[in-house]
Amino acid sequence: MIVGRIVKAHGVRGEVVVVSESDNPTRFARGAVLDTPEGSKLVVRASRPHDASLIVSFEGVDDRTAAERLRGKALSIEAADRRALEPDEYWPEDLIGLHVRDQEGAPLGEIVDVVIGAQDRLVVQTSRGTVDVPFVRSLVPHVDISGGFVTVNPIPGLFS
Repeated sequence: MIVGRIVKAHGVRGEVVVVSESDNPTRFARGAVLDTPEGSKLVVRASRPHDASLIVSFEGVDDRTAAERLRGKALSIEAADRRALEPDEYWPEDLIGLHVRDQEGAPLGEIVDVVIGAQDRLVVQTSRGTVDVPFVRSLVPHVDISGGFVTVNPIPGLFS
């Protein structure tokens, strides 16, 4: 599960700018262990807020050259380290790939992305292109992760 992305190096002491994608305020606390796509582990030495992001230093990353090598890397945690979800709450990566059906079971497409923001949205790939579906109960009344589908109550014009 991706919890942040390293944007760039910051300064000359090995710090990096990280955009957090985590809802856990302690995710980048001292001692936190984060994985990179290559399978290496980074241990947080320190972090502090910086504008809408964080400045993070990792153990063993002591200069700008080492920090530059981390540019663009996604930081992730194991699925087992995620927090417990509330009812009707889902991890975005668990929704991607689910089939989308209407209430009669007719196929509408497949979820290819989840946009998190002021209004969470499911990005659905259809035969005509992509459609953004607001992720609200009135439009998405049923999610069945184990069954591999979501039910959408399409409003007129949404999928046509």
